[in-house]
Amino acid sequence: MKERLSGQVVAAVVVALALVALAAQQFLSWRDERQRTADGSDATAAAAAEVVGLIGISSATSGDDIDALLDGATADFRSDLADQAKRLREELARNKVSATGKVVSTGIVKLEDGKATVIVAATGTVTNKKAVEPEPRNYRLRVDLVETRGRWLVSGLEFVA
Repeated sequence: MKERLSGQVVAAVVVALALVALAAQQFLSWRDERQRTADGSDATAAAAAEVVGLIGISSATSGDDIDALLDGATADFRSDLADQAKRLREELARNKVSATGKVVSTGIVKLEDGKATVIVAATGTVTNKKAVEPEPRNYRLRVDLVETRGRWLVSGLEFVA
């Protein structure tokens, strides 16, 4: 009888350990998926903000607009933007550019190891000294991002067809 009772205790312990292991595995899976979802949401929001900032840049607010773009950028994209900032402000002022923009949709192409690629579709309007009536514009951009100290920053941006 003792042997039978010991066998049942061992079996119960084995089942309990298996259930604990399964629960731990499920918890880790859930936690990883939750983090991936949060990363995707944060990367998408950062990409959208940078695109709206870029397509909505205007001569009247170009200083603040460029500062905001630089704040959301890193790597070569940030360096290139900083190098071109003065010329960009001059061209915006010379052409009296006023622009607006909004994101229509986004989609994550890649998300892994602190890097993301997001496609952004946006619309906007542009007026300048040649086009006094707002001209509608449609944009499609590929935005590469890296996570840096808890923030998603744009490391590359290109217009795509």
